[in-house]
Amino acid sequence: MKTVSQNTPTIYSATTPENNPPQLVASLVPDEQRISFWPQHFGLIPQWVTLEPRVFGWMDRLCEDY
Repeated sequence: MKTVSQNTPTIYSATTPENNPPQLVASLVPDEQRISFWPQHFGLIPQWVTLEPRVFGWMDRLCEDY
């Protein structure tokens, strides 16, 4: 089950009962916060600048709603 919710403050994966897969909830990052988003969450990964376009490219290919 896929749940995409825009305008929610958090991104998380919630576990559900054993017979149901985890639910994925996503939120839109406002434009003014985008510049600090990757360094805040992935700053310890030295290659994040080169990985970011690859992640976005794969998400665009794999997820119709991305």
